[in-house]
Amino acid sequence: MALRLLRALTCAVLLLLVAAAPARAEDKDGLEGHAPDEAVQRAYAMISPRIRAEYGFQLRGVAQQVLGSGAPGSKIEFFQKRVKLLAYNRATLIAYCVADAERDRPPTAVPVPWQNNLLLTTCVDEKVGQLQKFSQLAAYADFFFPERIEECGERVRLPDREKVLPPYTFLVIEQPKLYDFARYNECLMKH
Repeated sequence: MALRLLRALTCAVLLLLVAAAPARAEDKDGLEGHAPDEAVQRAYAMISPRIRAEYGFQLRGVAQQVLGSGAPGSKIEFFQKRVKLLAYNRATLIAYCVADAERDRPPTAVPVPWQNNLLLTTCVDEKVGQLQKFSQLAAYADFFFPERIEECGERVRLPDREKVLPPYTFLVIEQPKLYDFARYNECLMKH
């Protein structure tokens, strides 16, 4: 019973994370065809306050769910690590999406609000769909073949991006990892 409750809470956390923020599409090679590292780093720094606010909101929600479920408060730490990891991934995806959308615009061009930037909104829509699919597949995989979660995660990891964008200080975790979620989803189902 406790294991099913823990899995249900994990699924709820993943769904909250997916619904809370946009992210960025990736190609199969991970880095090719993207904006320069400096542009990505500027975008990453720019979105830090938003990511911090979302992380705080999500963590409060997780704490309420854990405590409301009757699970021990020590479970909050487990979920905090997962929330940090997903927030870190989301932040880097958004940063690449923003930098890519601005890559070919001349410096003198009038800024376009993000909601009117078709390249950005398309990228965000695609990535949110991938994250939603991941949250569903991860909950399924965790129940039926949990060994695939870590194995597939290592296959689709993006260590070059981890070097370019380390976690924010409020998201520091022992093993920060970035993933290509489109490939992660594929691996979870075809492995």
